[in-house]
Amino acid sequence: MDKIPPGLVRALTELGLLESEAKIYVALVMMNHSEVKDLIDFLDMSKPNTYESLRSLEERGLIVAVSERPIVYQAVSPEIGLEILVDRHLKAKSEAEKLFSTVSRDIRENPPDDMWYIFNEKNVEYKVRDMIRNAKKSVYVAMSDRYVKFLKPLARNDVYLSLLILSDKTNTRMWLEKTFRPERSKIQYIDRAEAEKIFSTSRSTKRRELVPPLAGLSVAYSLDKTLMLVVDDNETLYIAPIFDSMNAISSRGKGMVQNLKAAQQTMSAYFEGQKN
Repeated sequence: MDKIPPGLVRALTELGLLESEAKIYVALVMMNHSEVKDLIDFLDMSKPNTYESLRSLEERGLIVAVSERPIVYQAVSPEIGLEILVDRHLKAKSEAEKLFSTVSRDIRENPPDDMWYIFNEKNVEYKVRDMIRNAKKSVYVAMSDRYVKFLKPLARNDVYLSLLILSDKTNTRMWLEKTFRPERSKIQYIDRAEAEKIFSTSRSTKRRELVPPLAGLSVAYSLDKTLMLVVDDNETLYIAPIFDSMNAISSRGKGMVQNLKAAQQTMSAYFEGQKN
């Protein structure tokens, strides 16, 4: 019999199972049904660990005992099993949200206004989505089209969108123009080849007239991941193109907010001038 794919076990542990539980569940899916002793032999697990994992899986509804003497277990289908695991996560999320609303925050008397927060590749996209989803007044952003999916929530409210987007994709342009009303948005498109040419020229000739936020953006040709985001004139998120990873910094400091918004507006004015 084929061995259990490690990636599948890893995915199931991300959904909340212990590694031993994930292996047993997958093994039972593969076998259709099995006695405990056969599971132990196949997985090379200890008896106590196997029985404890079986008990947990049965409580979750992922397996059922179809015979008692000897005891034989059967797994529910993966389609149902995955739905059970996802539903459990959603219920836990809902409960946690309710409880978080009762937790005191900012318990220090004077939390620093200029505190910066660091986000890495694993959680930065969640931060981008959270900031945009909770925007109430305005979103100023300079970005590549890799982040365009995060703008969808803005289509359902009256938040003003100022967007400078690096994109040469026709479908991206069509979606943006269809989704956002001109009176509630300003959308400018930067051709990728044009941008790389401008940034490359900036580095080689050190043109003083090129606005500071653009200088050096072609480092390692990382334009795709660059992001400058300001929400409600209250919070910023910046992903620089010079890092190998997707590290980002976020701040609610007034100085950082004002500077990043000014940078986005300066870039917007620069590219608008290039077209005229």
